[in-house]
Amino acid sequence: MWCDKCEHETPHSVCELCGEKTSLEPPSQVYWCQKCNVPIIRLKNEPDVDRCTLCGNQAEYLASDLRAVFPEERLLLEILLNKPLAYLHDSVWANNNRYYINGKCFTITSKHYKKYTPDTIINQLEEYRSQNRYNDFEEHISKFVLANQGRLQYRIEEAHRFILKEAEKYPIENIVLSFSGGKDSTVTADLVVKALREPSLVHIFGNTTLEFPLTIEYTKRFKAENPLSIFRTAINREQNFYDVCEDIGPPARMMRWCCSMFKTGPITRILNRYYRDKSILTFYGIRKCESVSRSKYNRVEDDAESVKIQKQKVASPIFYWADIDIWLYILGEKIDFNDAYRLGYDRVGCIVRPQMIQFQCMKIPSISEYFEICRS
Repeated sequence: MWCDKCEHETPHSVCELCGEKTSLEPPSQVYWCQKCNVPIIRLKNEPDVDRCTLCGNQAEYLASDLRAVFPEERLLLEILLNKPLAYLHDSVWANNNRYYINGKCFTITSKHYKKYTPDTIINQLEEYRSQNRYNDFEEHISKFVLANQGRLQYRIEEAHRFILKEAEKYPIENIVLSFSGGKDSTVTADLVVKALREPSLVHIFGNTTLEFPLTIEYTKRFKAENPLSIFRTAINREQNFYDVCEDIGPPARMMRWCCSMFKTGPITRILNRYYRDKSILTFYGIRKCESVSRSKYNRVEDDAESVKIQKQKVASPIFYWADIDIWLYILGEKIDFNDAYRLGYDRVGCIVRPQMIQFQCMKIPSISEYFEICRS
């Protein structure tokens, strides 16, 4: 166990020095090997933390976390920088508004979004689309997976042990997968199905009616590729989001009525219909690093005050995973995923979110939202 506050290892679930709850492991850090030209994931307390796991050369600290930048997003980035296809052969990664090209960092600011009209962007995307190939990207990803193979195996084995332990007290028909169509629920579903060796698990998709079109496409593809899975869609067909906004105002950070009305409520009705008073175990893709509020969650929740939907125990196999772990799994295991991530979205929840309202007020879109403007 690891205490984030005191930064030391301990055998206890509560730190004996400060009294804070401990984590399963120390935080990870991302280093960059100039020779291999890929990120290396290391735990903070590992010996020889700055050594490349592939070639043994010294690596440099790069960031606390990274995500993969796919060729589609890279092309948009190049166009915003007035350098179409300039980084076609390079290893490109990102963390928030920082991009790393062959290990060198630069920041995207508001000025980059103000130079071109959407029509200009669209025309250039179409002009260079045929030249925007995946060959070099796939080579970089193959080396990235190879360099972090030990990390990937550790993540898989620990998650499988956790899943088997939590599932042992439940009949297989009372185990549910919460499926949103995002990368985290995709990885969680794949881990659970493989750990339990049971392809016919129940997947519940909460369709808020505000999903990205690419999310709907992906869920259809997922069902087709997993014909043995039992796939249920929870949807509010009685109310329209925009009509409710007219009546009571749009959702805000402090009043997210949309979640209970268009997600939690419909999912509860589905669970009540199929399980009635039975206790169920739901595996879901919550991660500690996603937000301050989620960092206070537990990996397993089963008390009435913590669980939004009653009569269930919820558990997250990927609770301690970073973004780069998620991409290591997806790319290393070669599983299908939502194509919205190829366009630069780092999250694919509802299209209408309080954060997007904030961006519109600031008139500073994120790169993914700028892409959405260009596509509309």
